[in-house]
Amino acid sequence: MTYLNMLLCLFSVVCLAGLLWPAWRTRLLSIGAVGLILLALPPVEWLASRPLEAGYPVRPFGGPRDFDAIVVFAENVDPPIFERPYPQAGMGTFERCEYAAWIYRTVKAVPVLACGSRQRPQFPPFAETMRDLLRRAGVAEERIWLETASHDTHQNAVNAAAVLREHGVRRVALVVDARSMPRAMACLRKQGIDGIAAPSRFRSWGPLRQEILPDWRAIQGNDDTLHELLGLAWYRFRGWI
Repeated sequence: MTYLNMLLCLFSVVCLAGLLWPAWRTRLLSIGAVGLILLALPPVEWLASRPLEAGYPVRPFGGPRDFDAIVVFAENVDPPIFERPYPQAGMGTFERCEYAAWIYRTVKAVPVLACGSRQRPQFPPFAETMRDLLRRAGVAEERIWLETASHDTHQNAVNAAAVLREHGVRRVALVVDARSMPRAMACLRKQGIDGIAAPSRFRSWGPLRQEILPDWRAIQGNDDTLHELLGLAWYRFRGWI
């Protein structure tokens, strides 16, 4: 269950309580309904994402070229299933790898470090699936480095930094989505690796009707934002950033 699932359940329970207790009906139904609507309202989702995304310009990567590697943190890879006996990169991981490959092809052909472990021991590491994506997108196989032991952003940064130091790399272009960039970049810099932000995805506006009415995309976006904000707070508490 994600963080937002718990809030959705909470506001739903509040609505149900309003139906069961007439004396509190108006107040509870109002609180529950307003909460559910706000969680699914696109303008609210956009506004909530600003503290995480606003620091990065919305444009193709074209910053300083004084980096010696490209680093990509995995988001998710779906494990093999019966009718698909191979792992499949989730959309976030796919977009990150495609963007890293684009930077490699068009900006600077430096090694690309793919970071990510496996969900279960019997499945291949995320980084191996990412290597296949990078190779198909035009990155030479000998220029792809793998880090296959990390299960979260903190471990991504710790293990990536170890690999980079082995190769004498101190400055990299970091590829994750814009909403995840503050935490990922802070973790990497905590390990002594300087990074240039290369966000692979921003929160973009769709058709007007999609941005006015409550929508499942807003719920997903709010869940991502809440995950990152709580992650930043937890990482600061642990001293990881």
